[in-house]
Amino acid sequence: MWKTIKYNLIVLLVLIVLIEIILQFFPVPDPYEATKKNMFIPAVGNMYIESQFEPNTKLEFATEDGLLGFENYKEKTNFTINNVGFRGDKLKMPKPNNEYRIFAIGGSSTESLYVDDADVWTQVLQDNLNRDNYQNKTVKVYNAGKSGDNIQDHVAMLSHRIIHLQPDEVIVFCGINDVTRLMLDKNPLKFNSKQNVDTEIGFSQVLSIFLYEFQIPRRLYYAFKSEEDALETIEIESKYKKKVEKTKSRPIENQLPTTDYGNYANKLKTLIGICQANDIKLIFATQVVTWDTEEEALQNWHWMTSRGGVRYNAKMLQQKVDSINDVTVRESMKFSIPVFKTDSIISKTSNYLYDDCHFNPLGNKKMGDELATFIKTLNQ
Repeated sequence: MWKTIKYNLIVLLVLIVLIEIILQFFPVPDPYEATKKNMFIPAVGNMYIESQFEPNTKLEFATEDGLLGFENYKEKTNFTINNVGFRGDKLKMPKPNNEYRIFAIGGSSTESLYVDDADVWTQVLQDNLNRDNYQNKTVKVYNAGKSGDNIQDHVAMLSHRIIHLQPDEVIVFCGINDVTRLMLDKNPLKFNSKQNVDTEIGFSQVLSIFLYEFQIPRRLYYAFKSEEDALETIEIESKYKKKVEKTKSRPIENQLPTTDYGNYANKLKTLIGICQANDIKLIFATQVVTWDTEEEALQNWHWMTSRGGVRYNAKMLQQKVDSINDVTVRESMKFSIPVFKTDSIISKTSNYLYDDCHFNPLGNKKMGDELATFIKTLNQ
């Protein structure tokens, strides 16, 4: 009997090794890669913000059945990152004399993850401006949007990753992610609050370092990850229905944390100052959010009302976004910065949006074309 058990264990071990070798040819990312990078370094908080895509990344995405506005869309969509880490055409340095260079900075509404390269609003904007020979040059619009980015990320993106690439114009599409930051972030200035804390590495952490170097444990993680992890995870195939279900399972909290908009206003001024000092045209775009919509179809796809593990009253959250938009307009007026009022130009319907704040393909076209008209009008 012992020989049989021993033989079966050897066979099982050989099978596991073979499966692991095969899976190495079809790798999935390490879910704790970021944690491992800092595991043996004393935690110092987010001292500076590293929001980026790896250059020359190529991904394919797909959307689930029933997602509003994607009913007759492409089965698979291309998401391509260029040679310097942005969505758009290859970027040449130094900038060609005949190129007019625009960068769009924002969160997921700018990134437009599940919309094809050819249809994302930054590409629509580029095509539209080139049809009218804007500035008598070849217009290139680069998409620097990143899911989850807020205005602090936008400042870092502009100052660390864009300014040296010689932009002529910058569009900042901000707002919704700052609602979460202003309500829930207890360290908005990113003070080094843990600098002197010694970090001890336990056995479980060492074991996780070892296990997640292999493909089988990584796949087990993704197969059995918690619902809370799933709510915050970006999938190759959209899983919004699961996110909606998780959000709806939570009771609605009508008491929202207090919000101080001062830090947000100061970051707007920082963006303005950087652009003015470098002779760059700047446009702010307000955020369009459907939390106050009366359209039931859109209400049924709301999932972002769940913030920090709590589901908040949607219309109260909408008031927070409206307040942030008001701050954007007010601060921009002080410095004569034009504002594209997305929240009034694009209607809050399923014709253009598929959930809380994200444009479907038609919404991307609407955003790109309307913004092109706005930009051309400014320069008449």
